[in-house]
Amino acid sequence: MTKKFSPDFIKEHIVAAVLILFMAVVYIYNMFTNKPWYDELYTYYYFISRGPIYAAIHWPVPNNHVGYSVVSAFLDYLGNPYIGLRGISCIAAIANLILIYKLSYKFMNKWYSVAATALYAGTYLVFRLAFQGRGYTLSTTCLLVAILAAYRVALGDCRIKNYFFFAAALTFGLYIVPSSIYWVIPVCITGGLYLLIQKRYRDLWHLVLSGIIAALATLFLYMLIWLAIGANLVSKDASSSFYGISQVKIILKAPFLAAKTGIDYMLATPYIQSIDRFECIRTMPEYFISLLGNFYDRAGLAVFILYIAVAILSVISLIMLIRHRENFFLSLFISCGLILVPIMLIVQSVHPYLRVLSFLAVFLFIGLVYMLNQALELIKRDSLLIRCGYVLAGCTILITVINCVSPFYRSPLATRENDIQAALAKMDNPTDIDNIFYADDFQKYVLKFYYDVTPNEVYALEAADFVMTGPEFSDPSNEVPTWPVLYGYSKDMEDYVKGNMTELVHTDSYSIYKK
Repeated sequence: MTKKFSPDFIKEHIVAAVLILFMAVVYIYNMFTNKPWYDELYTYYYFISRGPIYAAIHWPVPNNHVGYSVVSAFLDYLGNPYIGLRGISCIAAIANLILIYKLSYKFMNKWYSVAATALYAGTYLVFRLAFQGRGYTLSTTCLLVAILAAYRVALGDCRIKNYFFFAAALTFGLYIVPSSIYWVIPVCITGGLYLLIQKRYRDLWHLVLSGIIAALATLFLYMLIWLAIGANLVSKDASSSFYGISQVKIILKAPFLAAKTGIDYMLATPYIQSIDRFECIRTMPEYFISLLGNFYDRAGLAVFILYIAVAILSVISLIMLIRHRENFFLSLFISCGLILVPIMLIVQSVHPYLRVLSFLAVFLFIGLVYMLNQALELIKRDSLLIRCGYVLAGCTILITVINCVSPFYRSPLATRENDIQAALAKMDNPTDIDNIFYADDFQKYVLKFYYDVTPNEVYALEAADFVMTGPEFSDPSNEVPTWPVLYGYSKDMEDYVKGNMTELVHTDSYSIYKK
């Protein structure tokens, strides 16, 4: 066994290190150059920029990635909004490549491990989320930490620290974004079923206990949110006996009322709406083809076929390895991930946003390479196994590099947001803006992110000193987005602005007026 950072260790892992270093440079470059879009700016404006405590107890909409906002708020103290918004995601993306290589290397040689890492890194959806200020990439980090901890337990390393990492990863993953449940259940079943088959009931109980502790810890973290939301709503309810009372006093005097009110609010605004179960099942192939087409562009059907093939082969591999009493942990992990996620979607009757299931790339591409590795090992020809590893690693690295520098992968995340920033950049001093009438939801977020200003927002056009107008203002034929909503565009607004205000800046999309 080579020591870490010895010449042999470096030689063994130099290809993986170069690949990960290349991807780190690409992620960091895109983090600063590909400007943030609406969801990111919204997260920064309402949560990250307001500090970790505020981020931990506020939930105005269900797509708020609380755990991500909390840890990012600490990074925001460094003073750079790009680092504050996207730094954690970028760090997590790099960590994911290291962890995927580490997991793969436990079951395959370095060439196949590099291939699995490269396939994952070259995935379009994974790549785009790697430098966005959203929690999906960090959630995948939790997945990988959890499964590596479970694997250590499977090997017999049952120290408390491994159970701690397992429980902590589950807890934080769910705290980052509740949709992490789609990987939490497969990971828990993988670890639990492995120990059950091995008849290691004591270790199984300890793993189950870790899962229970994770569930209770998650409940506690969300209880803080429910109490804060509920107390705020109760204090603003004129019909309540607690109307006008401070939120802290309400939590102390009526914690159950506050918690129930917060839970009711959260459940009343689900982010992913259920669909008819028959329709969910009927359109599931179409949904997965669309999802996997976002893994590799224009290859959705081909990747879908690979998905089904890997799922079937992983089950066959699992049966064969169990029969021979070999280590079947990875086959079990792949099978649980690829099979249970569609079942969970059917049970819930939902088709989540595609980015919610970006973590499936972990199961799919590790599984794809591992099944190929298993098939070649059956031939009992080491030279063929190694030569195929060379070719596979080389091809996947080449594909990943080409993808990551392609215009398609580097295309702008934002459009309207970039137009607003371009208009503000033409002003002598955007920080002088005050008493502004916002004509759409984007403007306040752009001002905060790029200039760290929050002008006084007025809701009557006549009270405004500044107005920023979008393309709908001068060209009514432009289609008005239904979300985020736009405010106040009308003929009366156009007449007032042009008759009472002076145009300071004009671009093809936005104009800035001052009274």
